[in-house]
Amino acid sequence: MKAFRTLYYKTGNNMINLRNSPFLWFAILLIVANGLCDMTSEQPFSSSFSMMLAICTIAGVFCGRRYSSKRTLWPTLALSLCILTAGAVRYNSYEHSLFPDPVLAKPTKVHLVAEVSKVLKVKDRATTLKCHLLEANPIQTDAKIPGDKFILIRIKGNPPAFLPGDQLSAPGWLMPIQASLNPHAFDLQAYYRTIGIRHQMSCADTAMQVVAGKRLALMRISAHWQYKMCKVIRSNTSDQVAQLTNALVFGERSSMDAEIRDAFSDAGAMHVLSVSGMHMAIIYSLLYLLLGPPGKGTLRKRWWRLSIYTISIILYMAITGASPAVVRAGIMIMLFILGKSMGWNTGVWNLLGFAAFLMAWQDPFIWKNIGFQLSFLAMAGILLYTQPIIRFLSFKSIVLHRIWQITAVSLAAQIFIFPLILFHFHQFPLTFALSSLIAMPAGYLIIFGALLNILLSPLSIDLLWSLFDHTGLLFLTSMQWLAEINPHMNFSMPLSTMIFLLAAAVVFTAGLMYQWTSGKPWATGCLIAAILSLSWHRTVQWTRSDLTMYHNYNGFIVDLFDKGNCYSLQDSTVSDVQVEFVARGQRVYRDMISHTRLDDHQAYARANRHFSVDGFFSSNLSVSFWSRNVIVGKKQGHTRYLVIDKSEEPELLKDFLKQNPDVFTILPANADRRLKSQLIDFLHQNNLRYHDISTAGYLSIPL
Repeated sequence: MKAFRTLYYKTGNNMINLRNSPFLWFAILLIVANGLCDMTSEQPFSSSFSMMLAICTIAGVFCGRRYSSKRTLWPTLALSLCILTAGAVRYNSYEHSLFPDPVLAKPTKVHLVAEVSKVLKVKDRATTLKCHLLEANPIQTDAKIPGDKFILIRIKGNPPAFLPGDQLSAPGWLMPIQASLNPHAFDLQAYYRTIGIRHQMSCADTAMQVVAGKRLALMRISAHWQYKMCKVIRSNTSDQVAQLTNALVFGERSSMDAEIRDAFSDAGAMHVLSVSGMHMAIIYSLLYLLLGPPGKGTLRKRWWRLSIYTISIILYMAITGASPAVVRAGIMIMLFILGKSMGWNTGVWNLLGFAAFLMAWQDPFIWKNIGFQLSFLAMAGILLYTQPIIRFLSFKSIVLHRIWQITAVSLAAQIFIFPLILFHFHQFPLTFALSSLIAMPAGYLIIFGALLNILLSPLSIDLLWSLFDHTGLLFLTSMQWLAEINPHMNFSMPLSTMIFLLAAAVVFTAGLMYQWTSGKPWATGCLIAAILSLSWHRTVQWTRSDLTMYHNYNGFIVDLFDKGNCYSLQDSTVSDVQVEFVARGQRVYRDMISHTRLDDHQAYARANRHFSVDGFFSSNLSVSFWSRNVIVGKKQGHTRYLVIDKSEEPELLKDFLKQNPDVFTILPANADRRLKSQLIDFLHQNNLRYHDISTAGYLSIPL
């Protein structure tokens, strides 16, 4: 500990306080204000808010200790109160501008006119758009249409390529975006709300009309450039290299295959495909090579150089879609260049805080974006720990020293984001350091090569495309190889464990920075609490046994959890991708030890329990599938469930339910709609108990 502290202070890290980094504290206070407003409006409490509140609380205590005199403490508290109040006012006005009316209570058929703001996803036979709602008129009802600013539109078929500014007119069903109806699954409703969307509409490509937007709109011009450059890449390289290049260089990931995305994710190099600080640093190095240092020369030359630097970085930010990570990096680099051009001594923490403050003020919902959180926490880890890690080991060889520098950056970036990655994604690639050694130099080659080949294409110089394609294939192959050797591990990470791990990192860092002697014991205590929390969670999950039926329109999926092991039944029509999306969150949260899929000839039998394609049966419970015509007789104290998977004889089913009013009926989401509607009416008329998974969500039956 003492040796590491000595190395830490040799790096020249400054205290993080209101004097040298005021915008960092302003940004934290603004994020806390946004979180408080969000907590008191619709969402009761979220993990993201608790994380940010913990960071702000601990940091605020140390800031107060640093400025404890009466002359500075009270003005600081007053300034903090002003920022919190301004943040709350800004949040409320922003929320009202996006969502002036309540959410629709039920789907409504409308004819709407909307302007494309962003293309979110392009897949086979489907395109997803974020659109600015211009006009919406109900077709069959007089229901009031909410005046939301943005709407999600899914177009089925083969629509034309859209650009920001295009206007489309189409009929369809307007409905609110539902929250996840499966346990611990990815919540689309929460995600789309972070980008200002609450409602969605689906329509066919044959039913819509498209009008091209204004040609001189800035976002349309940048999106058009992105489309043209991506088209040049696709026409001169193989399909996989084109997808890799377009994502890495231009941030165009809407048409990326899951195979490529999974290879980078499993190898620990997913950040390479998300345009962020690394990409902006490469662009800056290219401009530095062409233009020279920003602070060199006379004032006039520095102004011209500053203008070219700024325009180039802004254009690259626009072309890549202006994601939170690239905006943060772009703002920081532009402020850094401005300071160097003017001869100012710019503090990097103040630059980071200024970027966060601007982004949080412009979009008060952005703090809930996982990309925003990971971007700033990774940057904080890099700023705090890169130099101490580099100085921890020394190499005489320049090559080994460079490799250790890249490894140190990768290690430092993981310190604060490690708990979030485990909590949100349930896995942590162990090959992240090795993948960074490959990804960083390969990223330089891909970005430089793509831009150079695009510039040479109008001159009909195509000699370098073949070499570029081979380089991209080699890069992709290396990531796939790393993904294969990386052990596949799923981690169950409850909220309490994530908070304790993050608190341990923050307390340990504060102890080093502020020479807090109690920092190490408190950090150790947080780690012990995290281990105990995780152990308790696993113990509880491994002692629970239940039967979970998932919400899925494409087929029936049911899992039996028993002592940490999972046994599942599913329709043959359900793909592995659908099962992963529907059931993975629950299986990971339950800390699944092993998974066994049962087919028509397999069964699970243990301790008077039998689970097969006919249903689940035990001494006090039976869950039967009507499609198998297996109905358990009455027993005293025996609870009976009947799953209506398929039925070709509805009258026979109704007679059975009349004769057995104690049976609890389960209607899967994939059941026939007409049959389900008839059965619901019948069940209501006869006061029979039932659960409709398509509307009420998944059903978990304790065993």
